Amino acid sequence: MSSPTGWRRVALLLFAVGWGANHFGALLLVYRERLHLDPTAPALMFGVYAIGLVPGLLLSGPLSDRYGRRAIVLPAAGAALAASVFLGAFGDSFPALLAGRLLYGMAAGSVMNPGAVWVLELSAARREATDAVVAPGVGARRATIALSAGFGFGPLATGVLAQWAPLPTVLPFVAHAAMLVVALAVAIGAPVPPPRPRTAGPLLRLGLDRTNRRGFLRAVASMAPFVFGFASIAFAVLPGMLGTAALGSAPIAYVGLLGAITLGAGVLAQPATRGLDATTSARLGLAIGALGTAAGAAAVAGPTPALLLVAAPILGAGYGICMTAGLRNVEVLARPETRGGLTGLYYVTTYIGFAVPYALALAAAHVSPATALVCLGALALLAAVTLRRP
Repeated sequence: MSSPTGWRRVALLLFAVGWGANHFGALLLVYRERLHLDPTAPALMFGVYAIGLVPGLLLSGPLSDRYGRRAIVLPAAGAALAASVFLGAFGDSFPALLAGRLLYGMAAGSVMNPGAVWVLELSAARREATDAVVAPGVGARRATIALSAGFGFGPLATGVLAQWAPLPTVLPFVAHAAMLVVALAVAIGAPVPPPRPRTAGPLLRLGLDRTNRRGFLRAVASMAPFVFGFASIAFAVLPGMLGTAALGSAPIAYVGLLGAITLGAGVLAQPATRGLDATTSARLGLAIGALGTAAGAAAVAGPTPALLLVAAPILGAGYGICMTAGLRNVEVLARPETRGGLTGLYYVTTYIGFAVPYALALAAAHVSPATALVCLGALALLAAVTLRRP
């Protein structure tokens, strides 16, 4: 392994898989109208994706610890390609959409976890080979930027295609499949991380034990649900609270734009983590995210739709900073032979944040939507205060 930029090959694949994970959200309005779905159907399509995602995240890490990152990431990316083609071909069937999203969730989780660890390891190996030319923590930032760029670009591209191009349930998947083919071809030549010694023990190890369990709970687990919690508020909660009429004449494209702004801000916020230790970065991200929920509450209470464009980047910055901080702490806590397992566990705890829209909907039955958002922001500040170093 000698290429100083080999990590970019894996990062491109993370970008492509992230694109497919998030662009589906921009199509929900289209599917609901064309297939005459009831209001619970979008939540079901998100839920079935999460059902597939969790085992993908949990199993791929330990398997890649044992068999290598490439052996898991490349076949899983091929499965993601197959799922995207399937979704584009059978967009007129709700059961087929559920099956396709389940498959894509499993495949995406199996790429994201070991793929992120692959980037971490290639970055760390470069640092060791060049006497710290590559600063500590840069691998976590690279993995976050790659995934966040895909998460953000996917809804934007699909929102534009679905709003104004023909075949709105087909062309977005054609574009995504083409991107995945290119990314797979590039990733085949990615360097292999240095081999790790094989150790005895069970095949599927999450890497959480008495040496790091307390550190994980104190420094990672209490922060992690806010990662995607902040992001989902920006483009899944706030538009729904304001209603489609508030989103203008092109609501599909507008939701896609909000997703791009949110996750793009997560990328642009990465320089804020330089020079800070991981736990301080996590506290900063939680505080910024709490500020974003306050801006969202103001947008809903007004109602002031223009404030969505203020709340989205603030929430996105909180998401990006927290995501990177968690990966950096996991890098410290995990042993090399179980790094994939512990990283998978971290990603699963971040995806708990996708339950935030449902929790806010339940809370809004008893208090105003703005009050529910303010309470969530207060919980984020509480998590920041109680966070401890690993």
